[in-house]
Amino acid sequence: MNQVRSRSRQRMKAAGLIVLTAAAVSALSGCSWTGGNSAGTAEPSVKPSPAAVQNQSPAAQQTAVPHTEAPAASAQATESPAQAAFLDPAKLQSVFGFADETGSHLLVTSQEEGREEQLKPLNTAIGNGGQVLTVKFEKWQAGSDNSNGRELANNIANLPGYLYTIENGAAEPDETYYMADSAIFPPDALLKVQPSSAENQPLAAGDPVRKSISAVKQREIQSAWKLADLSPERELYLVQFVRQDKDMLFSLVLREDGKLSFKDYPAVIQNDEYSVWRVDDGGEVSPQMFSLLFTAQTADGLLLGLNWWGAEGVNSFFLSQTGNALKELDIQYSRYTSPM
Repeated sequence: MNQVRSRSRQRMKAAGLIVLTAAAVSALSGCSWTGGNSAGTAEPSVKPSPAAVQNQSPAAQQTAVPHTEAPAASAQATESPAQAAFLDPAKLQSVFGFADETGSHLLVTSQEEGREEQLKPLNTAIGNGGQVLTVKFEKWQAGSDNSNGRELANNIANLPGYLYTIENGAAEPDETYYMADSAIFPPDALLKVQPSSAENQPLAAGDPVRKSISAVKQREIQSAWKLADLSPERELYLVQFVRQDKDMLFSLVLREDGKLSFKDYPAVIQNDEYSVWRVDDGGEVSPQMFSLLFTAQTADGLLLGLNWWGAEGVNSFFLSQTGNALKELDIQYSRYTSPM
């Protein structure tokens, strides 16, 4: 990410409520991530060392992978009919909610009181791998003094925010959902998401995709995993590269028609080697930390909505494909969920 990913968030008021601001929660952030601004939590700003900066040419950043290198065991995405609709990311608002314990309500905590007219048109919630729910604006709730400050399903009744009722189906309890107007975010723009069936097993050292990623980045891979199949014929990978002195790097990699597109997250280790990208991450990433809200088709490529879980909370953010690049949008959300 091009700027510091996480933003600082104020802790609970004395009354026990969280004041959510446009800045994100510093507690969610790590201490040395140099890569950008995603998911709404603030990281201390440090300069990456030269080894952390990607020095290869633009052609090396997005290099075509020969079709002959496709992994023989790779799951095949389901073919889909011609795309019925396209999403325009420029029209999207940064509004997210999360589900209560019954899956019947969603609470939006990131918006201040007095924005009813802007939020009432939001009639759709999208998340949990592309699940689409019809929702109806209910009310602003003030919260209560009984709040423990955690943005979790079991504390929704005590948090201030905008409450929505789910009118069809049920949300996955405690999951984050993106809130949208169906006239702006047409459900037909969504693509099928199939989580990896490899049970989070890393790619073998000789896997052709892993070898291709290593060749493009000119860097040895520590571990790599396929996160999901994205129809049609696209795959999303998580890759952590071998540490070089104090320089750390992991990437989200989209593979489409044999081409690789990267979103890099470099970091430079500071005094605390146990908090690199996020607090208490141990300098490691894993597939359990990441999940997809949805995948949608735009006129330029894919839009990926993702969650990134850490020790103290979850960050939600969007990556937009433009040509062979993945760019983070200024649409992001943070939930403070630190264990009591």
